[in-house]
Amino acid sequence: MNRKLLDHKDDPRLVQPEHELAPPAARGARVKAADLKPVRIGYLPFYVDYYEGICPDFPREKAAVAGRCADTLRSLGDVVWDGQLIRDADSAARVGRELREQSLDCIVVVSTIAVFGGIPWAALRQLDLPILIWNAQQIRTVGKGYSMVEIVRHTGQIGTQALANTLLREGRWFRVVTGHESSPRSAKQLARFLRVARTASRVRAARLIAVGEGFPMMTDVELDPAYLREHLGPTIARVSAHKLTHSYVSVREEEVDRHLVQLKRKAVVHDIEPDELRRSVRLCEAVATLADANQAAAGTVNCHGPNCLRNPAIGITACYSLGYQNSLGRPFTCTGDLPTALAMLLLKELTGASMYTEVQVMDEKRNAVVIANSGEGEDAIRRPGAKPSVRGNTNFKGLHGRGASFAYPLKPGPATIVSLTPTPHGLKKFRLVVAEGQILPDRLPDAGALAGFFRFASANVHHAYTRWLEAGPVHHAGTAPGHWASELADVAQLLDIEFVGV
Repeated sequence: MNRKLLDHKDDPRLVQPEHELAPPAARGARVKAADLKPVRIGYLPFYVDYYEGICPDFPREKAAVAGRCADTLRSLGDVVWDGQLIRDADSAARVGRELREQSLDCIVVVSTIAVFGGIPWAALRQLDLPILIWNAQQIRTVGKGYSMVEIVRHTGQIGTQALANTLLREGRWFRVVTGHESSPRSAKQLARFLRVARTASRVRAARLIAVGEGFPMMTDVELDPAYLREHLGPTIARVSAHKLTHSYVSVREEEVDRHLVQLKRKAVVHDIEPDELRRSVRLCEAVATLADANQAAAGTVNCHGPNCLRNPAIGITACYSLGYQNSLGRPFTCTGDLPTALAMLLLKELTGASMYTEVQVMDEKRNAVVIANSGEGEDAIRRPGAKPSVRGNTNFKGLHGRGASFAYPLKPGPATIVSLTPTPHGLKKFRLVVAEGQILPDRLPDAGALAGFFRFASANVHHAYTRWLEAGPVHHAGTAPGHWASELADVAQLLDIEFVGV
């Protein structure tokens, strides 16, 4: 059977935002390289003819329900379905075998009526994917004329319970969305599940790139490629300082000029020498070329030492390059920090935003900690009304001066901070540390980068920050607007990693 791929309609909740500083000529190609694909959904609607003697209209009615549910899912991703209801275990097994070849992110099951658990299990036992059971109820209230026909007509929840129990017995991970078919709450929960499933799938399949040699003695940013591949799935491509230099000197002057025109049109550029700015743009194009060539989903550049700062050919920091990559949906970190690149990718896929972050000093008066970086941008966390700003780096100076860095205040409101680290001696091989809280309206005086104040939601700053530190995070993290701990806990379960909420 040749299964039909239904059309996809973009959902902003599932597609990464483009950064307004990305030059149009490069932007389209870069986004394609970042592999920002919609979630792929295997759709399994079930019906059994056991009840047709009660009402001969049931098959037609339930086919219509399945079609409407497919339309709803189609608005959120790519739906793989042949347009038919699955009626028995043999058909379910055949469909399960076919769906194995479809590179899916998840499965959505709809029991249009009371369906025996063994029928959907015949398909699902063959699919090692996140499962959503959607109980798409067809009525909002029960009236006086609720006859036996009506009772049977609305037994989708019986099929839902039968399958949920079967999956529990089999040790399978699943979630349930229940509510009226057109309920806004159901739509929100469907989108939530698909974000979680897509995130776990993309992280497992991710290709990371590490540009430059490692940072000596900075042990918390290290990540063994073989360990990562075995226990989580992503692969790492290493790019030497020599290859970075070759890419840098190969950038054409017209590419630099074109990038500069777009940058100056969209951002306030200040406090940086022309040569420093050109070098920063040239390095940005070089890193982009390497990321494209390696089909990277995320990465890191260690711009310290001989890689960039002490490299006679380059001689500046790479902060602007990292922010630019982040704007294309490819989160990048500094110092060779691959664990945080992976954490930021997870957060970026889930939320559309991820700011490279250091969780810094406590401010007892504000009951908060400082969160900041050295100028690696994230436009989604820029304070509304604050103009995008690019300036010379305020922290580091290389052989040829300071590299360009982003600088603007952070958007106040709910936020989540995430760190990921390997834990080789535990039952779980990775740990995800998550803290929800608020970015305060207060501005950090003259930080010259991205900086603000974060107040933990769970406890006062002393207790919460102690828990954060004792969880053993990398000294870098990712930050996104909004509260995402619940979704992150689900992603951690799907990836079989430990979740620690602060």
